[in-house]
Amino acid sequence: MADDRYVDAPPAGADAWREVWRDDRRFRPRTSKHDWLLRLVRRLVGRAGEPEAERQKNFNIALLDLVADVRRELDAVRGDLRGDLEAVQRDLAGALAAESTRLRELVITAAKRNDALIAALDQKIETVAVRVRDAVNPSVPRDVNVEARREDLLYRRLEDALRGSEAAIRMDVAPYVRLAADHQPVLDAGCGRGEFLEACRAAGIAARGVDTNERSVADLRARGLDVALAGVPECFAPVEDASLGSVVAMHVVEHLPVEALFALFRESARVLRADGLLIVETPNAESAAFAASDFWRDPTHLAPRHAAALTVLAREHGFEIAEARPVHELPDGTRIPILETDAPELQRVIHAVNDRFFAPPDFRLIARRMA
Repeated sequence: MADDRYVDAPPAGADAWREVWRDDRRFRPRTSKHDWLLRLVRRLVGRAGEPEAERQKNFNIALLDLVADVRRELDAVRGDLRGDLEAVQRDLAGALAAESTRLRELVITAAKRNDALIAALDQKIETVAVRVRDAVNPSVPRDVNVEARREDLLYRRLEDALRGSEAAIRMDVAPYVRLAADHQPVLDAGCGRGEFLEACRAAGIAARGVDTNERSVADLRARGLDVALAGVPECFAPVEDASLGSVVAMHVVEHLPVEALFALFRESARVLRADGLLIVETPNAESAAFAASDFWRDPTHLAPRHAAALTVLAREHGFEIAEARPVHELPDGTRIPILETDAPELQRVIHAVNDRFFAPPDFRLIARRMA
């Protein structure tokens, strides 16, 4: 049976030592043939040193209690430091995230400003290039009315200022170039500065254009493009029935009186073969902000042509509607923002206002000639 008065090995840890000292437990004495003598000596010495032993015991216990207190304090300090460090890390992470977001927004803003500056510079360069071409390219015949020639040049200036850069227009016409590749040859009715014709030539697509601006026609011919001086509907007169794969009219119908508008659909139906495409792009009459403001910057615009009217005209002339939708977007920040905190009723109102007033500025109609 174990004797609780003794310990067989040194205790592990301060708490175990304190328990040994508190219970006055001792190391087990070694056995000897003189045990009776050793016990007698220990008894005599123990009685003589008992007060000192008691003081030493109390001191040791107090020292161990102090060590325990220090350990607890250290643990508390360590916990506080850990909490403070975690708080600092969280604060730093939050500050870094906020700064990163701010820098990202600044980069986006700077990029937009840079893009705007580059676009403005491109447009100025293109305007200068057009004026140089106007100065050096062969002009229209001398028997043409001088006042008409001056008006043509003036419209070229308007087109350069209002239509957008040639680089931007080349991006806008890219979808139509892909369609035209499978529907050749192509007639570009109202080819303007020739961005679509240039893109078709680069893609190896057979395309020719017509325009009423003599200065533009002379310029495009000087660049090697197949362009004739004609308007709608007279441009269709020399075209044989069912001989074209596509008719393209980009930003043309808003310039046409009603009779010419009807003729565009009638003549396109005649000259297109079965499965041929009539491609129309025009300012979006359902974008109130654009139709009531920017649309009228061009004094040659007669009226916005509503999507419903264009689709009806297409169907009445034997076309099926392949695509009819608004395209392009107004600049960022134009639409009214919707906040998560807005009431559902307010969100519905804002959606309705955005859809009516800030719809995409252009409308695309792609009509397929039925057999």
